[in-house]
Amino acid sequence: MVNPKLSIIIITKDTKDLLENLFHSIKKDYSLKELPTEIIIIDNNSHDGTEEMIKIFFPEIIYTKNEKNLGFATSANKGFFNSKGDYILFLNSDTLILPDEIVKMVNFMEENKMVGICAPQLLYEDMGLQRSFAYIPKLIFEIVPKSFLELILPKRYKGKKSRFETPQDVESLIGAAFMVRRKVFEELGGFDERFFFFLEETDFCVRARRTGFRVVFFPAAKIVHLQGKTISKTWVKGRIEYNISLYKFIKKHHSLFYFYIFVIIRFIKSFIITVLLSIFPFLLINKHIRRNLKYYSSIFTWHLRGCQDSEGLKS
Repeated sequence: MVNPKLSIIIITKDTKDLLENLFHSIKKDYSLKELPTEIIIIDNNSHDGTEEMIKIFFPEIIYTKNEKNLGFATSANKGFFNSKGDYILFLNSDTLILPDEIVKMVNFMEENKMVGICAPQLLYEDMGLQRSFAYIPKLIFEIVPKSFLELILPKRYKGKKSRFETPQDVESLIGAAFMVRRKVFEELGGFDERFFFFLEETDFCVRARRTGFRVVFFPAAKIVHLQGKTISKTWVKGRIEYNISLYKFIKKHHSLFYFYIFVIIRFIKSFIITVLLSIFPFLLINKHIRRNLKYYSSIFTWHLRGCQDSEGLKS
């Protein structure tokens, strides 16, 4: 067999139906038949029939099942060590491939050797634009909402509805669909496994840019992302896990003084918002506001309990 040019690595846990739809969408992309491709699944100990489905209907897929949930970063690194492709495409199981789009990404990487990482335009199911790149977490975002910054400083802060015709160098990319040059992944030593879930791709982008590689949003390629389907059943734990990763990220990339100020501001903000939403119950008619109350009250009490890692998705 010819060595693959592309390795598609998918991390899953109990997302059998989403995976099956993703596999079918990959099979419908006939352009991949001209591009030697391998698909690698790292299963974080699913119990929903994922293993049986793959072995019966998709035996060509390279499948590994972990004895326990190792999180995204560790599992992604494990998938990389099993891969052979020059380019590695990390895909969420809640994505769908559109014909010819992956090949566009590979061709772009081939033509631009200093691009270490690229990501496509993510789309909702209705083909609406989804945020496809991200800004590095900063103290200013805790004080001023990003949506307001996007409104008053549109050239500096681009919103998710911004349309781009050309590739854009960005601070970070959304990890739902994330293509990395093999030598870059090797040089950086893979994802930092201290991040169980969330922000491992942001940390990776920061390190890639510091090493001199470009991090590029490539809007000419498009992939559907069924946003949040993989963690919707554990929403509160997922939000706590995000905060766990956020604090690890800030502590890693900033001074201790910056870190403590960051934590204090988030704690105060979660307290104020929880109190305000609780004393004005008429606001809770709105579903979005009710969800915000659930989020901020959970984060506030998590802070009171000492910001324990054990309260996230590992539990």
